[in-house]
Amino acid sequence: MLTSGCVTLAPQPGRRNSEGPRAFSTLRAPGLGLGLDAALASTGETPPATQAPPSCGGEAVPPGWPDFSSGDREALLAPFLTCTSPAEFLALQEHVDMPRLVGALDGWQAVRLGAQGTLREDAASLLNRKRTSFLVEATEHHGTLRAEVLALFIVNSAHDDDLREIVSLLAQDKRLAETLEFLPAFQTALEKRGLKPTARPDRGFEMSDVGRGLARAGRDALSSSPMSGDGAAFAFSTIRGQLPPEYQEALDEAEKKWAEQHFSAGNVVLGGFDHLTFGVPLGFYGLLAGTGHGAYSLTQGKYEQATRELAPAALLVAIYAGGKGMRYLTEARGAPVLTGLEAMELRLRALKETAWRLEGLLGVNGMRELARYLQASREAGRFVSLGGADAALALYEARGDVTKARPLMSRARPGATGSSAGRRGPSSKEAHGVERPGSLASLVDKEAGLTPEVVEAKLSAVEFESTGPRLPKDVGVLEKQRPSLDAPPPEARGNPRWREYVEYYEKRLHEVMEGKAAKGPLPWEAYEQMRGWFARGLAFERIMVKLLEADAQLPRAERRFLGDFDKPRIETNVGVRKEDPGLRYADVLVIEESERAGQPRRVETFSFKSRDLSGVKGPALDAQMIADAREALRKYGETLDIRRDSLQPLLRGGSKVRVPRVRLVYEGGPLMPKEVKELKRAVAAVEEEVPGVEVLFQ
Repeated sequence: MLTSGCVTLAPQPGRRNSEGPRAFSTLRAPGLGLGLDAALASTGETPPATQAPPSCGGEAVPPGWPDFSSGDREALLAPFLTCTSPAEFLALQEHVDMPRLVGALDGWQAVRLGAQGTLREDAASLLNRKRTSFLVEATEHHGTLRAEVLALFIVNSAHDDDLREIVSLLAQDKRLAETLEFLPAFQTALEKRGLKPTARPDRGFEMSDVGRGLARAGRDALSSSPMSGDGAAFAFSTIRGQLPPEYQEALDEAEKKWAEQHFSAGNVVLGGFDHLTFGVPLGFYGLLAGTGHGAYSLTQGKYEQATRELAPAALLVAIYAGGKGMRYLTEARGAPVLTGLEAMELRLRALKETAWRLEGLLGVNGMRELARYLQASREAGRFVSLGGADAALALYEARGDVTKARPLMSRARPGATGSSAGRRGPSSKEAHGVERPGSLASLVDKEAGLTPEVVEAKLSAVEFESTGPRLPKDVGVLEKQRPSLDAPPPEARGNPRWREYVEYYEKRLHEVMEGKAAKGPLPWEAYEQMRGWFARGLAFERIMVKLLEADAQLPRAERRFLGDFDKPRIETNVGVRKEDPGLRYADVLVIEESERAGQPRRVETFSFKSRDLSGVKGPALDAQMIADAREALRKYGETLDIRRDSLQPLLRGGSKVRVPRVRLVYEGGPLMPKEVKELKRAVAAVEEEVPGVEVLFQ
């Protein structure tokens, strides 16, 4: 079980799976802690041998696999395509002679294998040689336009050290310059990864190049157009069907433009592929695959949902750090592994949970950095695949240096996170003013309007409204229970937010001393729970903003949220005031940009809320939702004084506007009430009780 990477553990006693994101010291659910193999290796121990047959994705490999004598290369590859995480993918490799298996695959099969995850080191170089040969042959056999798509697929599913090796192999074979010339999107994608392929010159001329050039001349003439030859089109149809949906769509678009504008070879416009060079997460090939008996399939809707709801960086980190967590959620104890759409729904949910929890600790910028570290090297990919979330945090703290991250992992134990942020004294990163994982600074995302001031103001509001238990406003009691940065309680050791809590407690203590505090401070456990929900709420807010932005791009009749606007302008975290004092920040403000003769501009606000309503029923559900609706109306409805200077020219008539409707959007999924009838009844009750507020679940 250890070597297969399919360990399933029972939840810890008293653990409530419905709780929101917590620090990783309290997130010891299976799949979110220290990988067992990595933990044993870090202490010099060796995992015990196991007699369990190798498996992946809950499916045992076929008897006699791998059978190299059968000649069925697809059967050699098939078990790897059933893996649901990089950890499983690595574990299965331990049962196979990987160099021999990679050598037996054709070029495209090897590319598909590499797109599944990180390969073992002894087979990585052979895989890169296969990738390089396939890249060269794709230009000859399928034309430059199709080869552009395949080249991007290779770049987006390879680590930086793999790409450097591919560039080196092309240069050694005197193929680099012509490859970059014929496939400009390939060069662009490499440069976006920080690589400089033009800095590596081709080798010098050799006599064998003459014969090779003559042999290619005829093939080049036939392959200069992707529309040439039924045989080539048929050969490519299989590859096309096995590409992820976004690549298929881009290929269709590019071929349509080619037919319309007659692009010449070597002059394929990059516009058809620009949206693909964002970098699909490593290992995405089997991300949400519904697998059965080794056959590969990918449901387009679920892939699109994953990429839409999670940024590429968050998706990549969740795939590598949450492999065991996905496994846990897709397998009921004592029940068969789910397959098809139901399993894919659970895997997607697990990915989102892992991404949100890590993003709550690292922040948006931290997730981007961590994703870049995973892209950079195979070693980093293997390290996080085996070690899970603890390894991810250690890698982040070590700035991508696996050698430095290993000692951090070696100090990790059950109940710790692998991060040294909670140890005595500031780390070297803190001393240089770099944000710590889990700190308030890590939640700052200026692109989303989450400036430090906005984050602090929102957290203060959430803390003030928290219904959790509080310590009394008694200076003597608070002095006696004063927390120490150097002596955290057992449940907070290694938690990156302990420093933040100590600072919060000190601030509230001084407010109590000065008679300015309305409430006493939250105890550690209540603060940590509140803080986790706050981070989750910000993550949900970012998802909703992306959905609104996409909705605004649709024709008005097709919009789900913004159908009442001709030309909606979406502004995030806008400062607003009402008659009661204090500046608040509306999650989203939507303003009509089109002029309407004799009519004021339409303005609506959105308020997003992550609240666990799954176990609330009847009058209690009504009361909670009505209270939330009244709060949203009081803060963001009726008449608002908009304080953002950049919006004043658009408002013209003054900063005060009438808001006819507030949208209160709850995070759905596992947080929403289970009974559909109960939910509809509660929503109707809220909208009748609080006119001007529309309630939605997303």
